Amino acid sequence: MSHRRIAIPAALLAALALSSCSTSGGGSAEQGEGDKPLTKSFSQGEITQAIPAGGDAPAGYQLSDLGKGSPGTADDCSRTEGESPRGWKRGGDTSYYYNGSSASRMMDLNICQFDTPENAKNAYQSWAHRPDLTKQGVKEKVGEESTYLVHNKTGSAYAYTRSGSVNIEVKIEDSGGDGTDSHDMLAATLKRLQQVQAGKRPTATAADESAKAEDQ
Repeated sequence: MSHRRIAIPAALLAALALSSCSTSGGGSAEQGEGDKPLTKSFSQGEITQAIPAGGDAPAGYQLSDLGKGSPGTADDCSRTEGESPRGWKRGGDTSYYYNGSSASRMMDLNICQFDTPENAKNAYQSWAHRPDLTKQGVKEKVGEESTYLVHNKTGSAYAYTRSGSVNIEVKIEDSGGDGTDSHDMLAATLKRLQQVQAGKRPTATAADESAKAEDQ
C-alpha cells in the first residue's frame, strides 16, 4: 500500500510538470514573436500598409490630406536636410492633423529602412543626439533602443526607436513637452511592422499600446 501511495503522487507531479512546460513554452514563443527585431527588407507597399490610419493613431489624430503619405526621401531619415544616411533603402513619410487642424499639435511619422542594422544604428544615433533637444524621463522601451526628447524652445515632442534595420521617428509639434502620444504612436508603428514581418495583417493601435503602458 505504501508503494501505491508514493507512485500516484509521482505520476501526478510528472503530468503537472509536462503540462507546465508546454504552457510556458507556448507563451514564450508568442511573446518572442512580437519582440523580434525588424530584419525583413520591407517593400514600399508593406511600409505603407503598416502606417497607422486615423483610427489607429492616438485620440484626436487623423491622416492629413496626403493620406498614408509618400514614400519619403533619404533626408527624412537624417537630422540634416539634404543628407542621405549611409545604407538608406526606402521609407514612409506621413503626417496627421490634430482635431482637423494643422495649426497646432500636428504629428509627423517617418519610417526608415536601411540595408543593415549597423547603418540603421548610426542614423539612429545621429537622430537621438541633438543639442537643441533635451531627453525626457525614462519611458517604456520600444524596440532595441528608444529615445524621447523635447525641443528646448518650442516644446515639440520627439520619439525615436531602432529595431533591427529600421528606424522610426514620431514628432508632435507644440506638445508642451508631453511625450505620451509620441510614445504610443511609436510603439504602435513598430508593432504593426512586426505584424507585417510575421505575415499578418497590421492591427496594433496607439490605444492598445497606451493601455499596455498603463498596466506596467
